[in-house]
Amino acid sequence: MVVASLVVVLAAIVGIDLARSAPAASRGTGSGLIAAESAVRTEAVSWITSQVGHDIVLACDAVICSDLAQHGFPAGNLNVLGPTAPDPYGSELLVATADIRSQFGSKLGSFYAPTVIASFGTGAARIDVRVVAADGGAAYARQLARDLQTRKTSGAQLAGNKNITLWPAARAQLLSGDVDIRLVTTLAFLAGQQPVAVVAFASFAPGAAPGVPMRWAYLAESDPAGHDSGAAYVRSLIAFARDLRPPYVPLSLATARLPDGQSVLKIAFAAPSPLGLLP
Repeated sequence: MVVASLVVVLAAIVGIDLARSAPAASRGTGSGLIAAESAVRTEAVSWITSQVGHDIVLACDAVICSDLAQHGFPAGNLNVLGPTAPDPYGSELLVATADIRSQFGSKLGSFYAPTVIASFGTGAARIDVRVVAADGGAAYARQLARDLQTRKTSGAQLAGNKNITLWPAARAQLLSGDVDIRLVTTLAFLAGQQPVAVVAFASFAPGAAPGVPMRWAYLAESDPAGHDSGAAYVRSLIAFARDLRPPYVPLSLATARLPDGQSVLKIAFAAPSPLGLLP
């Protein structure tokens, strides 16, 4: 750890000296690039610390891992990928910076970590958050196909539940298999207790690959059956969600306001969406 710190300090000193000896135009360009890379890194770190489950093991380069640890991600769940690391296995997500992409080459997307669940920035500054395929790309593709079919089947069953009211867009998302299986299952549990109305499904996952499931549900804050007042109904929804057990514990549960002004209860699950949760 001391050696690593010395390396970082020496690198910073060398960088300062080079910047001082460079022409003014070059310094300006370099400063802009550094600022852009820093902004992208900040955005990626913020997304990971707020959206990724803190029980997830992440592979990342030394800089990203250090930033994540400083912003509250458990250090014990961070695997630093050095230049000689043979693969990202043992991790569930990989944070792919330019150095990581260079290190693993074309195998990064085809074999080691095929799916991008979030992406930030462009060009050399781009940072992708990828799902690690524990058994390789081909096996992972088969898992994805099975999971999509499970989400479609379970979504159709939920859509047919008489205790579930679905806004049209939410119904279409559910039937298309676009909804995280934890949400589908949780709503099925909830509908077994009381009527529930789903206004919309959503996620915050910039640059995600097509097919990455939506992890949020917005529930109407009124009882579709009219049995309870609005406040009592919301309290019952919150009490139900707080009694859930892993892997169905939400990342967050809070009231929110949609762009049209409607007040809703937002249930959000952490990234990444699990595969094979249901048979």
